[in-house]
Amino acid sequence: MDTQILQLKEPYEYIHCNGSTALHIATLIVFEAKHNKEGEYQLETHSHPIVKYYGRAGGVVWNKAELLDCDVVCNTDEMQVPLRKFSKLLRRHPSCYETEVEGTGFNLHPIWKRDLEDLGIKVSWPLGEDGEEHYMQFGVKLQFRQTKRFPIVCEDDIEDFFFLIEAKDKESLKKQLLHQRNWYYQVFKEHQFDIRFMSDDPRFQSVILEVNNTTERDL
Repeated sequence: MDTQILQLKEPYEYIHCNGSTALHIATLIVFEAKHNKEGEYQLETHSHPIVKYYGRAGGVVWNKAELLDCDVVCNTDEMQVPLRKFSKLLRRHPSCYETEVEGTGFNLHPIWKRDLEDLGIKVSWPLGEDGEEHYMQFGVKLQFRQTKRFPIVCEDDIEDFFFLIEAKDKESLKKQLLHQRNWYYQVFKEHQFDIRFMSDDPRFQSVILEVNNTTERDL
């Protein structure tokens, strides 16, 4: 097995994987020769990020992650990530979620935004044509399906805000929609906006209407 370290140059990129965000400063390339099923030598190459954590000296190898597993958040020349990209990152990394104690499914907990802010990375908000920020109403279309464990599985249709809910009944669905929506209201409390749900599934129209008519923002 041979290794090589590829040093990177500024501007460095902040990358995210397995619940961590750090500065990508170099890459450890591992070359390993193995036998394939036919008994022939086959060369495998693995690329592991070497990162620098905020406030720590030196580099750390992410040996449980390969470069292809990582998402680029931003680079040091532009310390911000658009809201839509932030949503995609939440969608790709289950580590940004924690499971409810009662086992009713995933409970959105986007504390990761504060982790980014500690690094100086801002989640940029959509602006109007005049370049200024205004009150916005975001429409989130919901898709419904079921699994063997949960009769109601609800997920957004790749919108500005990611929602994932696993519920046993409509009452649980309503509570979780309110709870997850309120998390976004709290996390982005510096902005003036509302989230309104919609769906083409007639079975859940009454639940969606009730949630949309609830303006309570307290968790």
